[in-house]
Amino acid sequence: MHALVTGATGLIGRHLVAVLAANGVEICAYVRPSTNRRPLKSYPIKYVVGTASDEVAMLQAVAGVDFVFHVAGYLTANAPFGTDGNSGADEWPLYQAVNVDFTAKLLAASLDAQVGRFVYVSSSSVYSLDAPVPTPEDAPLAPLSLYGRSKLQAEAHVQQAQKQGLATTIIRPPVAYGPGDRYFTPMALRLARLPLLPLVNGGRTLMDMVYVQDVAELLWLCGQREAANGRIYNAGPGYHTSLFDLVAAYRELTGSGPRIVSVRSEMAGRTAWLSRRLVRPFVPEASAALTPAGLNLMNHDLHLDMTRAAADLNFTPRYSLLEGLRATINQEYLKGRF
Repeated sequence: MHALVTGATGLIGRHLVAVLAANGVEICAYVRPSTNRRPLKSYPIKYVVGTASDEVAMLQAVAGVDFVFHVAGYLTANAPFGTDGNSGADEWPLYQAVNVDFTAKLLAASLDAQVGRFVYVSSSSVYSLDAPVPTPEDAPLAPLSLYGRSKLQAEAHVQQAQKQGLATTIIRPPVAYGPGDRYFTPMALRLARLPLLPLVNGGRTLMDMVYVQDVAELLWLCGQREAANGRIYNAGPGYHTSLFDLVAAYRELTGSGPRIVSVRSEMAGRTAWLSRRLVRPFVPEASAALTPAGLNLMNHDLHLDMTRAAADLNFTPRYSLLEGLRATINQEYLKGRF
């Protein structure tokens, strides 16, 4: 079996590569000229170098492959909190080029090459804030962020390719965390080491966080199972969790953690000001969340319904928050980043 992976050096991509290699799959990675390949040095990978607009390189990359796992995407620190595009600079052209147009071009190449299955990594950010909780795959779609909007537009291209004869599957993960993450995990661990942490509603709002290995395992099943053809699957952890739970798990594993100060949601403006004063000097990458818009988002529950993946694919996420956080902390400690 042969598979093409885009975004192979990212958090989800590198864990997917490990799963594919363990299952005897020959892997081709589509990488940018500037990509650091060191995270993949342990695997016998063929590389095709190209960009998000290089259609010739894409045709070369998909030639002879059985599966395409399209994991690559453009993401800013602001995107998970719905505040991307609010800084005065219009980020939409990059979202359009990388998340939408790149996907459309890769789908066209996959159709030409008669690829067996195209698996696309979308995002739970496509759902409306008014979606029911737990949120099923057929819930209302109304992205708050530019990132979510771009992912939803890319999904439309995937579904159009399905109608044209390409077998496709879409997954929608929430925030993924784990060893090698450059975004959420380092920020969360630094927040957990603060002495004081102000959180809306004490951090008890539901917020799905999924350990990356579970996402990689689901992707593998989506490539393998005929039942996944034409389907969309949530890729959540399968249990309720929150920032309060994250801090509690951190405290259980390390013996320390911040004192949480609960603030009312209607005080989002004042809370944003206070949080920026207390948190931003120590965890500057958390700035995106410490705005009225970011805090408003964190006042809405997000918990994905995993019933469909269980019914179709017999998939159940394996990692609890405590287990995932333990594995993450252990690896980050060994790498000297903790």
